Amino acid sequence: MVDEIDKIILTELGKNARRSSKDITKILQNMNYHITDRGIRHRLQRLEKNNTVVGYSVTLNPELISEKVNRTIVLKFKFTKDTPELINRLTEYVNESHFCTYSSRLNGDFDWICHFIFDSVEQFDLETNNFLNKFSELISDYRSYESNLVKNTPYTIFDQEHVNEKKLQAWNILQQIKKYDTLNERLQSIVESLVKYFDATFARVWFVDKSEKSLILRFSAGKYKNVKGEFSKVPIKSLKIGAIVTTKKPIVSNDVIHDPRIKYHDWAKKEKLKSFAGYPLMYNKKVVAVLALFSKKQFSPSDFEILGMFSDQISKELTGFFETKDFLSE
Repeated sequence: MVDEIDKIILTELGKNARRSSKDITKILQNMNYHITDRGIRHRLQRLEKNNTVVGYSVTLNPELISEKVNRTIVLKFKFTKDTPELINRLTEYVNESHFCTYSSRLNGDFDWICHFIFDSVEQFDLETNNFLNKFSELISDYRSYESNLVKNTPYTIFDQEHVNEKKLQAWNILQQIKKYDTLNERLQSIVESLVKYFDATFARVWFVDKSEKSLILRFSAGKYKNVKGEFSKVPIKSLKIGAIVTTKKPIVSNDVIHDPRIKYHDWAKKEKLKSFAGYPLMYNKKVVAVLALFSKKQFSPSDFEILGMFSDQISKELTGFFETKDFLSE
């Protein structure tokens, strides 16, 4: 229904419905799309004619949104002395989240309702992980329902240019590591590339030791390069890194300052860290290592998903090394 240029136009109008076609032309030209002001106006007329755009601020055809993953979330709260502050944080969260199209306080069996839209089930699962841990002190009951949109609400198409750029960067990293012959070189290149291309403050890889009771830090890049510090050996039973091994699932957060799984909140606040993302590296359906990074930027659901796909591909790329008997001591 829409091509890449259409998506960029809709994204910009979603940010500011009064943005002129001349301004959008400049934005597209900066992205190396050669289109005139008149061409933008023609596209807008077409989008209006085929009911993709049915109003301003940009409201999209429900069929376009229904192709995505739609979930209605209802919450029941725990009421403590901290509840007002936690509700304020929840309000701020839904207001800042581009994927939340509707949210409201309720009176009745449940206390809150919101509607989320994602590009994939993987994005929804990752953000659910982030959401439930972010508000674990507030939520006593969480329910999620598949939804079919029947009435339009304002919704901004996610900036596909950003997504494509990140996917390309992930692909480039995977291509670059092939030039290295050893596991050490490949993994060190990976953590350094994550810092460079994914705005990570630091990135690390831990390996499960032979006793399968601890994780040993082997590679680190960014602000913290030392692999002999406090987190050089992490118990499998730890809340954050260890849980990735036991559950075989990623752990993500966009609020590390308040996340109960993060050990040092004052340190995170001092470092101005916002996001954490940790993913299992697998061999023979078993977690052999954990790739993790911290960032000062807030990751989007698509960022978390791309990093997850990237980690899955790393597992495949490193299979040959994992098959050797001494890859842990290489």
